[in-house]
Amino acid sequence: MDLLCEPNSPAAPPRKTPFVCTEDWDGGPFLTYAVRKGMARVVPPRLRQHLGPDASNEPYLEVIHPTPKEEIQPFIQTWLWFGLFAEMLGLNETSPGHRMIEDALATEEIRKLYEVCVSAAEEDGNKYISAKPVLESSQIIAERMKLVPDRRERFTYMRDCLQFASLMTLSIENLDETVRYSICALGEYFSTGLFQAITLSNPKVDVPIVGFSWHQNYMQSGGTMDKQMLQQGWCPSEIEKLRSQFTGLNTMHHIAQLQRPNANQDHSNCTRHLCTAFQMDIETYKPSHLSQGCTCALIGIDERATSLILRSTDTYPIIRFDQIGDGVDDFELVVEPYEPGVPYVALSHVWANGLGNPKANSLPRCQIKHVAQLIASMQTEAETGDAEYRTQYRMWIDTLCCPVELGGKLIALERIASVYLNAAHVLVLDASLTGFDPQDTHPAELMLRVYGASPWMRRLWTLQEGALTKSLYIQFADKAVNAYALLVKLWTAANSDPRYMKIWQDIVGAYNELQGFFSGREGPTTNQSPLITLQRALQFRTVSVASDEPLCISTLMKLDTKYIAAAPDAETRMARVWELIYKSQGGLPSRVIFYADELLSIPGWRWAPRSLLGSAVKDPVLGVDERVLRLVGDEGIPTPLGLKVALPGCRLLPRPLVAGLPLHPWPGAINPTEDQIILQDTTSGKWYRIMDWYRSKKIASWTAEELSAFDREQNHPLCREVDSGKCVLIYDEKSRVDGTVMTCMGQIEEVEEDFKHASITSTELQVGIRVHRTRTVIMSALSDDEIRMMMAFREMAGVVAMDQETSNLQAIGDRDGEDWKSCMAKVKDKMKEVVAEAWKSRPEVRQTVENTIGLDLEEYMWAFIPKVFSHDVITEETPSEQLWFVD
Repeated sequence: MDLLCEPNSPAAPPRKTPFVCTEDWDGGPFLTYAVRKGMARVVPPRLRQHLGPDASNEPYLEVIHPTPKEEIQPFIQTWLWFGLFAEMLGLNETSPGHRMIEDALATEEIRKLYEVCVSAAEEDGNKYISAKPVLESSQIIAERMKLVPDRRERFTYMRDCLQFASLMTLSIENLDETVRYSICALGEYFSTGLFQAITLSNPKVDVPIVGFSWHQNYMQSGGTMDKQMLQQGWCPSEIEKLRSQFTGLNTMHHIAQLQRPNANQDHSNCTRHLCTAFQMDIETYKPSHLSQGCTCALIGIDERATSLILRSTDTYPIIRFDQIGDGVDDFELVVEPYEPGVPYVALSHVWANGLGNPKANSLPRCQIKHVAQLIASMQTEAETGDAEYRTQYRMWIDTLCCPVELGGKLIALERIASVYLNAAHVLVLDASLTGFDPQDTHPAELMLRVYGASPWMRRLWTLQEGALTKSLYIQFADKAVNAYALLVKLWTAANSDPRYMKIWQDIVGAYNELQGFFSGREGPTTNQSPLITLQRALQFRTVSVASDEPLCISTLMKLDTKYIAAAPDAETRMARVWELIYKSQGGLPSRVIFYADELLSIPGWRWAPRSLLGSAVKDPVLGVDERVLRLVGDEGIPTPLGLKVALPGCRLLPRPLVAGLPLHPWPGAINPTEDQIILQDTTSGKWYRIMDWYRSKKIASWTAEELSAFDREQNHPLCREVDSGKCVLIYDEKSRVDGTVMTCMGQIEEVEEDFKHASITSTELQVGIRVHRTRTVIMSALSDDEIRMMMAFREMAGVVAMDQETSNLQAIGDRDGEDWKSCMAKVKDKMKEVVAEAWKSRPEVRQTVENTIGLDLEEYMWAFIPKVFSHDVITEETPSEQLWFVD
């Protein structure tokens, strides 16, 4: 695995790739190697079209009975490492009997591949693969490309080989990690290089570029790298962020090998979604001194001056650092109003590092002096003109420039966007970064530390500070470095070494997370929806005060901060955020009703997410992709009745098995857990099942005790909702795949007769349905076998329902008495009798049960009657664009 790039001082020794091949690569066509070796059976059916007409028709059994590791691993290494390397070098046959070069030369070069790539280690004598020759292969690959008559055809074939290798590697279970990811590292190296060659080709070669997943599962939860990183002091939520943020194998490996500067931080109470190590208690927080043992005094600013500027002008205060004597401590801070043209540096810092003060506009003298020195040094670096004619950089830092008292603070927050937009530069101060020398550290490591591993990228307030500026500087050990200049430096490195290109691409994505809110910034930009940009940016950030989130969002989305800040609590502020986003965008995403974590409790807004921070959700079930997908679109309109949407759906109508019977005629016959409800569409003849989405998402991580506790507490929630007779399902058609669709379940509510509002016309009131949203439900169509089984058991349930013992049971009031128990025993006997009779006389019943549930279930299937068919649930479809008011 020495092909993966690493930091100068990796956190763990590099892992070696053992040489496990039992035979050399044969030099034949790359894609058909499995056929030549009689191993086509290990190739998934979806990939067998690449194997040619001689592909085996053997069944694919690798999922059930994987080929033993000692057999599959040597075969895969020969094919997908040495064979792929040979293909990129142009050594393989392009078709049987045809090569780009002479046969003898190709045979000799393949022999040399083993000679230069395989060697025995001195420490254990075992053979290992070295990928260093891969890094020296670009020139010969370029020379071989000159030999091909059709570059487009060659590029396309190389792409197809790489794509096949990627999918094939993912499909094999019995591979050691070092063998698997050495192939992935090789694949990422060549696929990145290939796409560079296609992009830079002259004349232009048109070859569609496809995505690869070389990184898949490298950092998976519970895997080797995940455990290693946790042992080295990483926070679980940091690792989760990296998993969702980056897609490059080199990126993931490089960042996993970083030494942690904050390894002493306690992450024992952190979760995959929340880091508590940098959470602060405002009541006990105190500013820190620059060095341990320092006892210098706090220096404050004239709070009357800052308040006067904020209350009597439309600008904000900035601070001038004046040296008033010869001593290092002879200085004062002068507050002045910002005027256009006066340059200042706005500081973006993590309060947990000690530069905050919630009780007063003051900081230790040592900290102020240090910050002043950093800004002066930064100005020398940023401005190359004559120092005599420079205007001294002023400073803005929230600790000194935002009043502590609420009135002044709210005014300052209203103008916070202008503070960072007008700043000559924003300087990032993060203790996890200031120990690294930017001259001696590779730009990949610096950028990954900033955008992948710094606390600065995890706090909410620092998001807007980085997003709004036109010039972002990062403070390292001895100097501040422009973030865009670092990005350019990484681009230069990537153009000389393709391993860094994927890291550059991942960093550009993180860079755009900051730069995506405003145009006119340096560097690449993104055109994605502002709401999606917002969700991606907020997902892994944290804030100590929940009511601050709406204020930050208002700045990023250019909303009316004053209107939002005037709300009395966090919930009302967030409702106003959604209100203003609707007004600015002309609509809200309707899919938000399907994918919900924790919602607002304000009537009319009970569909709206309470927070976009993953860390703010106590019991998260949505992944980052689901949180993003719910914000796609703008079809929803907020109204006092809820979110107005036009979507297909249905009503769920409970019907007793026999007229006059209750919906549950056999209570207590069994003690079932509610894993599904079966629905019938009597018009189309289709059958469906619905399952609680939350339960389905959590069941994999719950213990048996946790699952039982949930089921007891919820007490058949789907059934209770359906039995109300007011239950509806609204369909998310965009999610429909193979007969399965996400739905929003709700209860119909009446609208007051005299209700009127400008957002709803009288016609909409007549045709619309007001629904109180209750949960998300998965709805799936049953297979033909399942339908046959359900019809048979529904028929049997009808027989039991019409039996005299069922009628007798309804007449008994005391369920604890002997009469009830005796009658219930007779009802159960009847259930067993009708199932046994069907099992004996109708072979198709037994067959459908075996096909859908399993074998040897005859004595248990009687319980299916009271579990599934105590009554019918009929679906009644609504129009395809039914108007709903969802709250």
